[in-house]
Amino acid sequence: MLPFISAMLAFSAVALMLTLVLSKKHSRGIAVTAAFLMLLTTIAMLYISVLAGHVGFTESYAYISSLMITFGFNVGAVSLILLLMSSAVLLVASLSGNPERSRPKTSCLLIELFQISAIGLFSSANLFMFFIFWSIGVVSMFLMINVLGSSNRMRASINFLIYELFAGALILFGIMLIYFHTPLRSFDIQYIISNASSINPTTQALIFLALFVGFMIGMPIFPMHLWLPDAHAEASTQGSMLLSGIFTQFSAFGMLLLFTMLPVSSKYAAYVAALATVSAVYSALVLLRQSDIKRIVAYSSMAGMGIILLGCSASSISTSGALFAIFSQGLTAALLFLAAGSIKHIFGEHDIRLLKGAVVDAGPTVYAFLAGALALVGFPLTTGFVGYLLIFLEAVHAFGAYGAVALLAPLLVGAYLYFTISSSMLSSKGHSDSVGLIGSTQYLGYALLLLSIFLFGILPYILLGLLKT
Repeated sequence: MLPFISAMLAFSAVALMLTLVLSKKHSRGIAVTAAFLMLLTTIAMLYISVLAGHVGFTESYAYISSLMITFGFNVGAVSLILLLMSSAVLLVASLSGNPERSRPKTSCLLIELFQISAIGLFSSANLFMFFIFWSIGVVSMFLMINVLGSSNRMRASINFLIYELFAGALILFGIMLIYFHTPLRSFDIQYIISNASSINPTTQALIFLALFVGFMIGMPIFPMHLWLPDAHAEASTQGSMLLSGIFTQFSAFGMLLLFTMLPVSSKYAAYVAALATVSAVYSALVLLRQSDIKRIVAYSSMAGMGIILLGCSASSISTSGALFAIFSQGLTAALLFLAAGSIKHIFGEHDIRLLKGAVVDAGPTVYAFLAGALALVGFPLTTGFVGYLLIFLEAVHAFGAYGAVALLAPLLVGAYLYFTISSSMLSSKGHSDSVGLIGSTQYLGYALLLLSIFLFGILPYILLGLLKT
């Protein structure tokens, strides 16, 4: 088997070193090349999997033999789909996500570091590697907010770091409990899935609590969400794209993994579904009071994460709903934050009420934002529709009519976004003067993300078929 994951990590690391030693004029080209190679490699893996009729790429290298820890990777259908999403978002963030053209070398360095984190985490074969790459992601996102953010970046980045350090401590605690209570003391994910039933139910409950709260902070889910609004408001465009498009999906993937690994998780599924519903509806209600365009996208995305958690709680039936929603959320959130950052750069304004008639001077950007909003709330022919449809079918099957209560969240979000966008950016009663311009790369970024959102929304069987192989 070709070492696809090692190759992706290798050229990402080489790109990081080249960016570090070469002048800033080369940094963007290096970052775009590294992200493009990751996308090509992922597409090659997808093509091979379709031809072979199954998904299975494994690599293992000796690391700490005395503790049975390997530098191992295992790409199944779930990992491949998330790597595909990550590669698309990373490519667009590298290519289009800096309309301000500020500090290109630093931003590219941090994107390349985060790329290493995304590749390693989504393909980790053991929980030790999962935690290492998750930690790299935390560091890169902290620096992206702290170094590249706006005026209040210090407070936002420290707040983010405190929450994520607490989440990391809980995740590490849960991982160590698993290691010491499996028969062979192993971090291997497939071994844990096969042998988790041998862990004492009380210990399983403690493991579940630790991992659940840790991933709950990272997604985030109410009431552990307080780091999110400021982090997005202060982060650069690229930072927000990666934070909501990929980093929060780390924890969503972890949550899906948790419900797959521990048999005791089914015991708490109904309570988790209730919390997910509360979080989704709460986010939608808080959204109704927002006017900052980035906070609007942040709370909209948080509502989507609540619905993803609902899908995770029903994953004993199928993982397809939660997985497809994670895939969709990553693409859609990245598109919305790219458009929001471009709008702020064009008009020098982030209060959506003051963007009257923005469509006149920034038509493609406004329509890209509108398309992203439609996908976020599950409009037909988009990936959001497929993900939400599968989740609510699974939730109703698992929890009865109560599983559909969370539908209130996308309805509220959709109504608010429709009336807000139509009365501001699409309004013909006012005109906002542009103060800046964006380049063709931003338009290309919109096109790539919209193509992915509609392609897999119209042809979802391309990805769903992988889950049956």
